[in-house]
Amino acid sequence: RNSTMGVSSSTGKKKGKAKAHDKKPPYPVVTGCEDVYHVGEQMILITFDPRSVPLGPHSMLAHFPRGRPTYTTKALVGMTQIARDQAQIIAPKIYGYYDNVPNPINAEVVLLELLPGECLDDIWMDLEPRQIMTVCARLGELLVKLFNCRSLLLCSETDVPDSPPRTPAASAHYRRPVLLGPPFDEGPLLHMEPQEGLTSTHDYLHALAERPERVFGGPSEVPGARDTGWPISAPLSDAEVVAARDTWKRLGYLISYHSGGFYIPGSLSPEARFTAYSVLQSKEFGVRHWDMQMTRFVVRWARPGDVHSDATLALTGWEYAARAPLWSCARMPSWLYPHLHPFERITWEGQRNVRQFIFHSIFHGDFVPQARAWEWVVAHVYGATERWFEGLVGAHWGFRDAAEVLLVRLREHWMHERPDVPFPLD
Repeated sequence: RNSTMGVSSSTGKKKGKAKAHDKKPPYPVVTGCEDVYHVGEQMILITFDPRSVPLGPHSMLAHFPRGRPTYTTKALVGMTQIARDQAQIIAPKIYGYYDNVPNPINAEVVLLELLPGECLDDIWMDLEPRQIMTVCARLGELLVKLFNCRSLLLCSETDVPDSPPRTPAASAHYRRPVLLGPPFDEGPLLHMEPQEGLTSTHDYLHALAERPERVFGGPSEVPGARDTGWPISAPLSDAEVVAARDTWKRLGYLISYHSGGFYIPGSLSPEARFTAYSVLQSKEFGVRHWDMQMTRFVVRWARPGDVHSDATLALTGWEYAARAPLWSCARMPSWLYPHLHPFERITWEGQRNVRQFIFHSIFHGDFVPQARAWEWVVAHVYGATERWFEGLVGAHWGFRDAAEVLLVRLREHWMHERPDVPFPLD
């Protein structure tokens, strides 16, 4: 009777409980770990048995950031989130991370999505002209998105949860606003306290100019301060240290003229000059990617093999990104400018042609709404000297002699563009 009425026996209940208890979620089964060089970095490619992770992902990358302990990993996580969520840029998903030790693997690591597509560095030489135009148009779209991702604070995004958790005091220390980047993290600066977040372009340039004083101005010399970074170069002498400190102090006197707008041509109409000033002296900051080399880009074609196919363009390496003045963000990738080495992918003439096409795609293209592109155009055209000065004042103090030569060239440029204002340095 119990059977016909559908009432289970005590034995049946136990079996039902056992079946429910045995139904565990699938546990990922690793089938391979391989050292790979991907998007400009050495990583570990981890693959899983698809049956153990039916919803995916079936592979991911283990990336071990290099730089400041904890800060660099947090910046990678934070700036990736900003790129994906605020700028709407295609960037790798982050599946998990450890940003401090000790932890189960005793290393800082970020688990990243393996982006579908091809590395731009691998395919550029084989692209048809039509495909190059498509890539350049998408690159112009990406540059404008970085430019228009605004903030009132000049910093790297490091305010992300600690993993593993820290004490409240330690967490607050590592999640405070700091500005990471090659000028602030090279040589002995990497082992000093990071540059605090800033609120003005003037303070940003001043922080760049003060780096030699941070290194040499203390009561005791910082280890490695005299290292030029070149293996065959001798350490800086006492006289060279004094000369470098003097050069960067003199550069500091020029900061007020290079925070934005000083070189705007007087031939512009009053309305145009006002517009240019409003962009170059903006209190908002965009996003600058400091290492936008060709290997960082991943191209995915909508119809592989079709030269007329559209494409998406992803960017990686977000630990190298930070907030910057708008005129600093309005720049082309470094691989589109000449370098004095024999392994460039593109000829100098080809670089110029690509730059011109990217500029045209931003100014007249279909991918970027003009309402969002015109400020990038203004900052790119009229902020060229500011970007040049930023590179000069942000150079390593070991290049003091080169900096003095460039100061002479800056003076010549100044006298040509602004003869009405005396050059403030002898």
